Amino acid sequence: MKENNNTTLGKGEIINNTYEVSFFIGQGAFGEVYRVKHKFFDEYQVMKVFKEGYVEKTDLNEVMDEGRILAQLSHPNVVRVLDINKFSKTGKDHYYITMSFISGESLKQLVNRKIQLDLPVATSIMIDVLKGLTAAHRNNPTIIHRDINTDNILISYDDYKPKGILGDFGIAKLMDQKNSIPGAGGRYMYFAPECFMNIYLPTSDVFSAGVVFYKMLTGVHPWEYKFDQNTLKDNEKIYKMINTGRKPPPKNPSLYNDDINEKLEKVIMKSLKKDMEKRYRTAGSFLKMLEKSCSKYNLSQGYWMEQNLS
Repeated sequence: MKENNNTTLGKGEIINNTYEVSFFIGQGAFGEVYRVKHKFFDEYQVMKVFKEGYVEKTDLNEVMDEGRILAQLSHPNVVRVLDINKFSKTGKDHYYITMSFISGESLKQLVNRKIQLDLPVATSIMIDVLKGLTAAHRNNPTIIHRDINTDNILISYDDYKPKGILGDFGIAKLMDQKNSIPGAGGRYMYFAPECFMNIYLPTSDVFSAGVVFYKMLTGVHPWEYKFDQNTLKDNEKIYKMINTGRKPPPKNPSLYNDDINEKLEKVIMKSLKKDMEKRYRTAGSFLKMLEKSCSKYNLSQGYWMEQNLS
């Protein structure tokens, strides 16, 4: 039985004699998200069932090929892709991807609650994310995320300090960004300028990560945009609005956060260069300079235990 009239799957349904649906988590731009239990491994996973409209506009062979590449990427700061396949229900084929389950919350939820994160916390999370992204950029073939934003970064609290884990690797690559996708408007604020010309490079991920870092430290985006409900329904209008908003340089993040010193500020601002020739070329370069710019926080386990992130 379905959990509501709009979901494809309901609690207790068995998919391909392997996955038992525990509950419906929610839905995003690409599809519905469920928590499922693998019957044979006896572990929880996350299943994303792609929306029918998305599948119709997608090269399914490319989806499968990309899934196989992503399944090879194994890193502690990356959500592991476990399976990509399809199942049939009421005469229709539904395509899905399963990933490792992370107990915690999204960075978006954390930032919405805290507005600004303490510099040590934000820096630690960004270093984690860049480590995962570096592994992807060094993979053969190179894997470009294409959709880094606060929704796609998960925070795990399983250890004594929060750990940043990058999710939804490669999902955006499998779609045409020019297509109108409900719910995708907010993601465009994280896109590098070249992405709107359908150019995706490792440095494009650097730009998106820079926007996320700026948002964590300041509580605001590097640029201001004046969106309205009509604008958010038209991708061309979104692009024009973002392009207009980015004409002036972003304000120095230290204006919003006194803890940001000059060295760190330079690192952040370089990641946000609109000219990709002036940006860090890869996540590894960004990571190296970020670690250099930060004082070595010899923070005890007690410091992290005392952080109130609720």
